[in-house]
Amino acid sequence: MITPTRRTVLAAGTALLASPVLAGIFDPTPEEQLASLAMLNTPGHALLLRHTLAPGHNDPADFSLRECHTQRNLDDVGREQAVKVGDWLRARGVTPKIVYSSQWCRCLDTAKLMGFKPIVEEISLNSIADMPGTEAEKLRKLRRFIGKLASKPGPAILVTHSTIGTHLMGGLLGSGEGAVIRMTPDGKATSIGRVLFGMERV
Repeated sequence: MITPTRRTVLAAGTALLASPVLAGIFDPTPEEQLASLAMLNTPGHALLLRHTLAPGHNDPADFSLRECHTQRNLDDVGREQAVKVGDWLRARGVTPKIVYSSQWCRCLDTAKLMGFKPIVEEISLNSIADMPGTEAEKLRKLRRFIGKLASKPGPAILVTHSTIGTHLMGGLLGSGEGAVIRMTPDGKATSIGRVLFGMERV
């Protein structure tokens, strides 16, 4: 479920002030969400999506990317959420040309359960908190990916983690929450509106 904390709300407010489109960041109306989604038809835009509900925090220290049982994974609610996200998008005419996903199982499972193809693993969407290397190195990879994606025909969906959402749009995304982002060739991204996929914050 989408369950923001006080920290989430404060961070989201910061992102709103920087956004060129003042869509309702706390409770975006259906009309505001559709207006944001419409921008996916314009080059340089993508739908950023945090994986759906995977209870807990972080992963065990000895987790393996290729062994899902060592990671924090989607629960039944999270799996149901992912299916609903895909159904909600299709009902509104959103069919991505490609879905890029973090290599974590909870992100790949979210992507698969949405029912869109092809799904391409993208290392720069991996969790910044849990991957080896310096944060600066990871962010350089992320900026290069965003810069290249900005010039490609879309729409694209990026399934990732809260840490990536924070760096790309300046605010936290709840589990199963999305944001339409505007990308530039220099690798910068700006949120132009949140998308809740018909699910309410609780």
